[in-house]
Amino acid sequence: MSAQADRLAAKALAQLKRYGQGATLTRRTTGAYDPALSTAPATVTTHAVQVLVQADNGYQELAPAGTVKVGRRKLLVAAAGLPVTPGPGDEVGPLEGCTWRVLRTDPPVQLQGTPVLYVLRVAA
Repeated sequence: MSAQADRLAAKALAQLKRYGQGATLTRRTTGAYDPALSTAPATVTTHAVQVLVQADNGYQELAPAGTVKVGRRKLLVAAAGLPVTPGPGDEVGPLEGCTWRVLRTDPPVQLQGTPVLYVLRVAA
């Protein structure tokens, strides 16, 4: 990471700490099926994140009747210090009294190929 990207990532994190809120990013992964146990072991990892919640206007995803889908939010997540890239199926919460499931991740805001800010589209 370049010095300029480091400074920008640190500034984004500082702004999200100031105007956003803390939350937890949870990722659940399922391992290989174990015939002896008749189950597939699940691994849960959690990461502390700084998040700014925005309303998702839904202009890119309209319901069949042309109405905006409700219960959606857009989350801005600081990339600094986050060891994973958020993706569909991850959960972020608690925010606004519930846990939000990541539906998709927009291309990250980045500088010289280094992610600075992740934009997540989520639903309750």
